[in-house]
Amino acid sequence: MSLSSAEATEALEALRRSRAELAAAANCPPARHLAFAGLLGGLIAGQAAPLPWPLFVEALMLAGVALVVIWDRRRTGMFINGYRAGRTRPLTFTLLGLTLGLLALALWLRDALGIVWAPIGCGAVASVLAYFASAWWQRIYRRELEQLP
Repeated sequence: MSLSSAEATEALEALRRSRAELAAAANCPPARHLAFAGLLGGLIAGQAAPLPWPLFVEALMLAGVALVVIWDRRRTGMFINGYRAGRTRPLTFTLLGLTLGLLALALWLRDALGIVWAPIGCGAVASVLAYFASAWWQRIYRRELEQLP
């Protein structure tokens, strides 16, 4: 079976339209980036509380992730995993590394030096990084969709 030139052109145009619609759906409002930033920063900031409260904060943040997934699915009909293959993956792993580094720094400052508020400061830094990384991730993803394979 072979396609005619017109059929191939039509199929390619349908692919372009589909990818453009997907890219438009992936355009998140700033509140979505703020939610991600709050969750990531909250994981670190919650370590400032005495035990067992950090466990409750972590459970709350996990519930927040579930709510973001539900929010995305209601808003766009889909949830796009940040660890997906593609041009976004290096940014995802860079943010993960920075976040783990900030968490380690926060715990070291809290435990070794007695700076009990350090997780709050490190969580605030992580939140700012996460907000801008989320917006950047979205731009990379949308650009990737708008390009034909």
